[in-house]
Amino acid sequence: MACWSKTDLCGPWRVAQYPTDEPDDTAPRTDVTFLPAAVPGAVQYDLVKAGGMLANPFESTEAALGSAWVAKSDWLYQREFSVDLPADDTGRWFLNIDGVDTFSEVWLNGCLIGKTRNNYRLYEFPVDSDIVKASGNLLQIRVQAHHRMLGSKVEAAREKLGHGAEGIEGLLGKSLIRRYQRSFFTNSSLLNIGTGVLGIGINRPVSLSYYADSRVTDCVFRTISAADDKAVCELIVEADGADCCVKAVITDPESGDAVAELQGHTAGGRLTLPVNIANPRLWYPAGYGRAFLYKLKVELIRGDAVVHGVERQIGIKTVRLVTKLPNGRNTFYFQVNGKRIWARGQNTIPLDYIKVYGTQAENRRLFRLLENAHTNLVRIWGGGMLMEDSFYDACDRLGIMLWSEGFLHSNVYPDYDREFVAEYEAECREMLKLVRRHPSLCMVCGGNEQIEGWEEYGWQGKLDRFYGETLFTELLPPIAKELCPDIPYIINSPHGGADCQSPVEGESHNWGNYFNSFKDPLFVSETCWSQESYSRPETLERYMGLRVGDYEGPGWLERWTQRTTRTRIGRLAYSNWPHKDNPSLRRYLHTLELEQALADYNALRQFRLRSPSNNGVIYWSFNKGGPLFQFGCVDYGGVPLMSYYMVSRLYRALSIGLFRDGEELYAAASNQSGQSFEGRAEILHLASDGRVIGKIPFDVKLEDGQSKKVFSCDTLYGEVIDRTGELFAVRLYDVDGALLGEEILLLCPFAEFRQEDRPLQVSAKQTGVDIWELEIEADCVVSLLEIEGNHNILCSDNYFPLVPGTKKMVTVELLEKREEHDLQLELSAVGETCKTTLRICRVDS
Repeated sequence: MACWSKTDLCGPWRVAQYPTDEPDDTAPRTDVTFLPAAVPGAVQYDLVKAGGMLANPFESTEAALGSAWVAKSDWLYQREFSVDLPADDTGRWFLNIDGVDTFSEVWLNGCLIGKTRNNYRLYEFPVDSDIVKASGNLLQIRVQAHHRMLGSKVEAAREKLGHGAEGIEGLLGKSLIRRYQRSFFTNSSLLNIGTGVLGIGINRPVSLSYYADSRVTDCVFRTISAADDKAVCELIVEADGADCCVKAVITDPESGDAVAELQGHTAGGRLTLPVNIANPRLWYPAGYGRAFLYKLKVELIRGDAVVHGVERQIGIKTVRLVTKLPNGRNTFYFQVNGKRIWARGQNTIPLDYIKVYGTQAENRRLFRLLENAHTNLVRIWGGGMLMEDSFYDACDRLGIMLWSEGFLHSNVYPDYDREFVAEYEAECREMLKLVRRHPSLCMVCGGNEQIEGWEEYGWQGKLDRFYGETLFTELLPPIAKELCPDIPYIINSPHGGADCQSPVEGESHNWGNYFNSFKDPLFVSETCWSQESYSRPETLERYMGLRVGDYEGPGWLERWTQRTTRTRIGRLAYSNWPHKDNPSLRRYLHTLELEQALADYNALRQFRLRSPSNNGVIYWSFNKGGPLFQFGCVDYGGVPLMSYYMVSRLYRALSIGLFRDGEELYAAASNQSGQSFEGRAEILHLASDGRVIGKIPFDVKLEDGQSKKVFSCDTLYGEVIDRTGELFAVRLYDVDGALLGEEILLLCPFAEFRQEDRPLQVSAKQTGVDIWELEIEADCVVSLLEIEGNHNILCSDNYFPLVPGTKKMVTVELLEKREEHDLQLELSAVGETCKTTLRICRVDS
């Protein structure tokens, strides 16, 4: 047998409802009725698949309420397995359980080897070698009901934290149970059908590891300073077992050359090695340089034998949070390797409401969507969950900075409870040790919206003190300084100034009315604009088990409300789209999606083009947390929505927009490319039928990081006769004439624009496996052109304006295949005019 090995225990298991009155700490019974289970997974999904045992909790409010018994029950997971045993029994075995939701006892071959109490933690339980057998090993995990494990803590929480008679599905459970914070029901939830559903089960991988000798338990590469000619770094290796020799090699993966060869000997299980690398290739965020990664190989040597080794990708980078300009004025931006970064960020939400984690295919799709959206920062916010290694690896590879928070979310917590505090400290240490390995880590934050809650949610009138504050002001800061001394730390998000939402100090969660977008914030760590939407019809059918076609004609809204408790949204301010155009659920979903997209675009472009103090935006949220009414620009099934493309356009390196202020018509442009820009632009005065009424060309020069007016005229608006049939457009080109961006300025509400109905000219050619390039032209102005397919597609641009004289090139790639074989694309103006259909013979991957 090798010096170390790992046996994967994921896949098919069995699960059974287990009597809650059976004593804890006793070997589980086996005379219970099992059904097939998936690990990782959740009991709710296993019961749905079993047929008749549980209605799909997503199906309706009634079904969600009817599933509450699952989290109030104990469940016994069980599987048998075999392993290759070593020739002798001098080595050590460890059972690794990366995630149980939430409380459990772990039994192997009748022996209790450990307990879990926290779904944010990665558990490793040592196993005596005489317990492990070559075959017939029985692993049992008794997952214990959430509510009964809270014991005597409930009474104190209700008294001190002000939770009254609430059940564990709400704020009470959120305060006491260390699991996915946003899935608790607090007037609403990410499920959004009038209740919450607490997942229960084994939701992350399980494995059994063997080590014949010493092993590496942690390995950290840290940059101390970096210049063009030299990087000064250090490598910290921690190991358990007997001390031994350490050999490390850092290799340039492209040349194959070793840039550093290191050697030392652990003392007390730890070794710190200085590392100097000449002419380093640095790691930069996307849009500012290459996210270069070196290969690190670390081996533990005893005699002539390698007893354990690890390989990782590492990056050389320094990061600094700048909060003061040279003149003393407040600011807030990241500086990576001495270069100012304008953050194009996304808040991500766990992909699955119940089992939290998605599949590998879903994770790959998520990062393809992030990459296409010009993202250079992802925030793992305090309401979320610890992510898989592959998630952090993708951030490293794609140049996506990581903002990682302690898992506290819009709530008070029992920092009076020593057991809770000790558990939270262990959780934070494990989280920071995991994320600090990654060059993408650029921010550690204490949590989400605790300070905001204390200042704005009315807690001060109910509580005798700010419970939970010490967790992010006293407990976490020294841990972050110890484990991540090179990474900035802020106590909470949002924070700053006399008000935590201050636009003049710190970062803010800039939500709500349109006025807020004009406050010139320093940095926006959450933003969304008053309007939410549902997932796509196909996604609702897939996850809710309904037929969208059943909700049309008279009475469709009443039937929908009865099923989901969701009523119709009122008048739509941004699109002005009238409700008479919503004779069905399908059309209503489309209308709300349009409203959200226009709301997001009109607000976020203020931050990009008209907020000179702003240094970045982290959009709330990238993906929806449930199939129903939610913020989010990617739906629950991984389909990019209209807002996805609106935000993506504003995240380009160069952006331009048109505005009217009184009689003044002006264009503003922003350069966040990392270098200076020179190009040209033109203003067009157009009729809706495509006639050019006037054209004004002009030059554009922008320094890196500069946003300013590049054109102004106070007479053009007065030349307009018909505001519903005329508009202005701006186009931005580089010095070679390549179109970089364009925007139209409607002079009336979106729904009142007189859209001509003329066919588009579209051609397509295949440029790769499941990738096509479209060339699109129009004979009239198209206020918003949409490209939709019968499969889940990703476009390089979509939901964009199109004016005559522009050959728009759009790349379309297949994200996920549905039932039909051939790809069919429909292109039209929003409102189903100018419709053109393409059927493409698909080439299978």
